[in-house]
Amino acid sequence: MLAFIGADERNIMQFIKMLKQQKYRPDRQNVLARFSGYMRVMSWLLGLFGIMFVTTASASNIDIQGIRFGQIDSNGQSATRMVIETSRPARAQLLMLENPYRLVVDIENAQWAVRSLPPSKSVSQGVVNGYRFGYPESNIGRIVLELASPARPLDAFRLPPRDGGHRLVVDVAATSATQFLMAKTALLAEPFFILDDTKSEPAHTAQKKTQSDTSKPASAVPIAPPARPKLPARQNSTPKKWIVAIDAGHGGKDPGAIGLKGTREKHITLMAAQMLSEALKKTGKVTPVLVRSKDVYYKLRHRIKLAHDARADLFVSLHADSAKSKKAHGISVFTLSDTASDKEAEYLARNENKADLIGGPDLAGEDPVAASELLRMFQRQSMNQSSQLAASILSHIKDFPGSDKRGHRFAGFAVLKSPDIPSVLVEMGFLSNRQDEANLNDTAYLRKLSRRLSSAILSYLENSGS
Repeated sequence: MLAFIGADERNIMQFIKMLKQQKYRPDRQNVLARFSGYMRVMSWLLGLFGIMFVTTASASNIDIQGIRFGQIDSNGQSATRMVIETSRPARAQLLMLENPYRLVVDIENAQWAVRSLPPSKSVSQGVVNGYRFGYPESNIGRIVLELASPARPLDAFRLPPRDGGHRLVVDVAATSATQFLMAKTALLAEPFFILDDTKSEPAHTAQKKTQSDTSKPASAVPIAPPARPKLPARQNSTPKKWIVAIDAGHGGKDPGAIGLKGTREKHITLMAAQMLSEALKKTGKVTPVLVRSKDVYYKLRHRIKLAHDARADLFVSLHADSAKSKKAHGISVFTLSDTASDKEAEYLARNENKADLIGGPDLAGEDPVAASELLRMFQRQSMNQSSQLAASILSHIKDFPGSDKRGHRFAGFAVLKSPDIPSVLVEMGFLSNRQDEANLNDTAYLRKLSRRLSSAILSYLENSGS
């Protein structure tokens, strides 16, 4: 075929050359015959290229063949799972929008090909009220999840085909308005793509099927569960009242540090937590939640879970530790970091994390943050906000003993590892120091410190954009 085209092209070029040299004077019929042959070749070539273009464009499209929803348990947290079946492995990006609350999945070169389902439908599944499909750009197929209340993705990954097409999986769970905004900001600052790297089937999915991954046809949407009361949706970026979780360190069979005069850390932290709760409540703008309101023991991860269950906007953990040196004194504010700011911070974090050993081995399984790149990304944003909260606290307590010298420090405190709640640990003093121990046993001193912490927390909340 190429030889034929080449030969015909040579004839045409020779024909034009002869015309220019006037060596050949064709009659009208000869010219028309040759020109007609040339046009036939050009028409054939254009048709060939057109077929190739259409075939290539069609091959690049990804058909969305099914979408379904179901409820799962994700590390003790109820979540809604969306499974999108596609004809080929898909590259997708997550976005979050508010007013109203929405989660967006943008899939490159995707088109709606689900015959039994419309591209827009109400589903009433968990935090998801419905979905709709559209094209924000010519090469982007967009699925928008309409959310009943603030929510954020817990995980997003791909699974290989199983009795159907390739699968994009997104798990979504209810959260607070502040956590929604933090996740939204994180996704804008650090775009998250569900890439072509296939993730293996999660163990909990393999062991216990959910509605989101049954043997139903790909286009089926499971029947919604019985109606249940829904949390009121916060459609404004700033909630009417912020929720602050206050964690009184240690408790129950874990006394914490013991002072030179026998003061037990668990009693000091509980008293301070109750005072801080009263101070925050008086502002009229904050709903305080005590992680423990009595002398009980909780594991560190359970404390984080209680804050999540309360949909807390902030997490403040109160402590009064001891140091190797009796000269160590004053207030410190700690935030989370993989690397400790100094040896003393590393020692304190290691000592605090040992509190979990008192309650025996942790059977909760893998750390959810370690298992999800998405949650690690949210945690980086949370750590940035935690630093701002620490700065606000230090600016409000700079006249307290030692706070101007000790300042903001960081280490790997396990209790601060919430992926989406700004968290700080306030070391109110050292029970290994006589003056600090005396101050912490002084009700007036503790009440004054609690009022300052309350002012610092409110200042952060009002100025952080949350």
